[in-house]
Amino acid sequence: MIYLVVLSALYALHLLLKLHWITTVVIGTFLLLRISGHRKWYKKKIVYERKFEEVSEYLDMLLYAFVKEEKVERALVNVDAAMVDGPMRGVLQKAIDHMHMTFDETDVMRDSLQMIEREYACSRIKNVHDFIVHVEIYGGAIERPVELLLADKKRWEQRICGSMKERRKMFVDIVMSIAASLLICGMILYLPVMEIDISKNLISQVLTIVVVILDDLIFTRAQKYLAIDWLALDGHTDEADAKKIEEYYRYDERKEKRLSVVLAVVTAAGAAAAYYFGHQLMTAAALLLVALMANQHRVGRAVAKKTLVRSIKCAFPGWLMDIVLLLQSENVQVALQKSQEHVPPVLRRDLDILVGQLEMEPESVLPYHRFLKSFQIPEVHSAMSMLFSVSMGNSGRADRQIGELIDRNLEMLDVAEKGRLKNLSSGMYLLFLAPVLTASLKLLVDMAVFMMTFLSGAGLG
Repeated sequence: MIYLVVLSALYALHLLLKLHWITTVVIGTFLLLRISGHRKWYKKKIVYERKFEEVSEYLDMLLYAFVKEEKVERALVNVDAAMVDGPMRGVLQKAIDHMHMTFDETDVMRDSLQMIEREYACSRIKNVHDFIVHVEIYGGAIERPVELLLADKKRWEQRICGSMKERRKMFVDIVMSIAASLLICGMILYLPVMEIDISKNLISQVLTIVVVILDDLIFTRAQKYLAIDWLALDGHTDEADAKKIEEYYRYDERKEKRLSVVLAVVTAAGAAAAYYFGHQLMTAAALLLVALMANQHRVGRAVAKKTLVRSIKCAFPGWLMDIVLLLQSENVQVALQKSQEHVPPVLRRDLDILVGQLEMEPESVLPYHRFLKSFQIPEVHSAMSMLFSVSMGNSGRADRQIGELIDRNLEMLDVAEKGRLKNLSSGMYLLFLAPVLTASLKLLVDMAVFMMTFLSGAGLG
């Protein structure tokens, strides 16, 4: 079927662009060779979308089954009985078999769940597994944490589905842009201008091959935006954030000011030299550069803070969710200590400091208020104040208040993650514009060939 579509498209291009038969053979050979590559990306797209659907279904069934059974093994067996045949059910059955057939001293339950986590690398699966294992071993409330996990999972599912829909729409727009650009390239060949036909010109034919190849590369790049591992986008953490926040705290204002002065003096000398030699435009540009260099320490500091605030707003709600789940069986201080194991890199430094200060001042509010104080994020300050109230037993409605706090922070996460997903898709807009550039190149060359042909025919060439 795909070969029939390619041959039909090739025949349409042959008529539209007035291709020579040799050019048609070259383009046809290229397109036929590219079929396997396009098919590979299409299959990847299907696999990644299916994995996302399987994980979404698995999380729902596992949480509901655990509420009912309150045992990990029985919950997994129930999920296996309800799940349709597919790759994930096969992995699940291997995990259950490992749990039933292993009798050594290892942590069999944890090892079995890790078999699923390795095949479906997704932070939400790991979070749910950690929760159910923790509850089975140490006990604690189940229903309220499960409600929070399901609410978080629902928002995540909606974000990913929304991003999928947006990317599919943009992919269609890119295909339409490619088709429109080729149509415009063909239209100029049919303009009845003094019966001049440039379609047989060698340059025009070769450039047509180049344009088709470039458009195919654009199409392939657009396919890659659809064939993305949606699970890998979940709970994005970047180890580079830990380095960035260390650099932010080590900032030496006096040293950076001296650097700004040196850079400003150097660029001012360049501006003076440009003025001396009468280059007014270069002088103006150099003066603007002087102003920028004189304030580079302030600009750099502001950019670094903005970047880190964005990362913190993405990471904080997920970490707070871990704290709430741990609070079902631990006090606040122990929950903070245990959360260090999976804390996002951007929060690691401040959490280590918080835990250390609480060991020295367990009943003081100051360690909570110092947490990420430099970034002045209201949601963080509110959450830490609430945790202090819970730690001191001053909140009679602790569960409800923390739940409301989680809801607000999930909304914050929703906004931040939607923005991040949109940024990851922004390259598709450039791909939408790219065919315009290839068509413009073809039109410019065709117009030049037309003028040369016209002048040659008029005896002026």
